[in-house]
Amino acid sequence: MRGVIDIGSNSVLLLVGERDEQGRVVIERDEARITRLAKGASATGRLDPDAIERTVDALREYRVIADSVGASLTAVATEGLRVAGDPERFLEPAREALGCDVRMISGDEEARLSYLSVAREHGPGPLRVVDIGGASTELVAGDGEAIESSRSHAVGSVRFTERFVAGDPPTAAELAAVDEAACAALVGQPLTPHPELHGLAGTVTTAAALMLELDAYSRERIDGTRWSVEQVVALRDRLASVPLAERVGPVLPNGRADVIVAGLTILVATLRHCGAQTLVVRDRGLRYALI
Repeated sequence: MRGVIDIGSNSVLLLVGERDEQGRVVIERDEARITRLAKGASATGRLDPDAIERTVDALREYRVIADSVGASLTAVATEGLRVAGDPERFLEPAREALGCDVRMISGDEEARLSYLSVAREHGPGPLRVVDIGGASTELVAGDGEAIESSRSHAVGSVRFTERFVAGDPPTAAELAAVDEAACAALVGQPLTPHPELHGLAGTVTTAAALMLELDAYSRERIDGTRWSVEQVVALRDRLASVPLAERVGPVLPNGRADVIVAGLTILVATLRHCGAQTLVVRDRGLRYALI
């Protein structure tokens, strides 16, 4: 039994499980905590002390969970630490909390693992995968498990909210600025148009939960659902039309409600960049590939 911790810019994820004889991941526990480790880091180059404390507290909780089922732990950190000039301020207390080192992975490795988490179930054939995080967005194109184009872009829901969004609700000009910056980053990765884009991570899965009108998050109901670009745009516009307090709900907590509009604007820009008419929502990610 293995436990993999994915320490992201906005959330910290734990997946405990093992592979079966067919290579599929059998899940024992799947946990998520929003700690916003990267709060302010893209602007200041430094980690916020309270964000460090919140994240380390989550890691202590995850170690207890892993120990309770006898799972060995692996922990990786992504763009939230890559943008910080002082990652050691987090890495040392994280090591003490977990009893193992946290490995900082590159954007290239993050993109590869995110893609493989889908490709190993998708089978042969063209595939496009996007992983929209708090500080970076990984966009990968391939055929089966063979990667043809892979980039980690400095585009994320937290990063762009902090950079462009001040209004509550955001103004049209602010959303246009998010869209323009996302498109400007993506243009450096030209892709052959493909009708489907598989989406990963909190922005995408939360969007599916909202469009399904769920009262509680359910992987079984969300994973594999398909949505048109128009449906995603309609959700983004609806959330952008109301203040933060009215966005918060059972599947959209405070820690994501303030960045979801920027995240969905990035998602729409990515769908259009890929020439996709359909978003396929996948509850997957690099932690699945690591297991």
